[in-house]
Amino acid sequence: MNAKEYFRQISRMESLISTKKQHVDALKTLAYSIGAPNLSGMPKNPSGSISPMADAVCKALDLEAEIRKDEYLLQEKKVFILELIRSIENCDCQAVLIKRYFDHRSWDDIAVSMFYSTRWIYKLHGRALEEIDRKLKEGGVRT
Repeated sequence: MNAKEYFRQISRMESLISTKKQHVDALKTLAYSIGAPNLSGMPKNPSGSISPMADAVCKALDLEAEIRKDEYLLQEKKVFILELIRSIENCDCQAVLIKRYFDHRSWDDIAVSMFYSTRWIYKLHGRALEEIDRKLKEGGVRT
């Protein structure tokens, strides 16, 4: 796995966690909302569920536990890659990677904040990724 793939994996994990949190919010809203009365005249619940509210709460709790596990794994990956970034000698290369992948800033925003041209930021980024790739190959990859 190279550096760019590692950063993409972190980004996908962040996106997945965010989606799961939205799902939990929707389940909680469903659980706490008052359902409409059943006017169909049917003697029992057609879904077979005793309590849709209880089902929603259980699903939300299970999903929250899954989110905590995912957040822990994400944190481990971030700590690992931050250690690699800090091992780069060039401080500008470190700054570019942190601003791009942890602060989620645009290339132009990074260039303005560092007082460089966007083209130079691309070069620094490329050098930094090469350095991270080299360090990943030296030490093995922890996924």
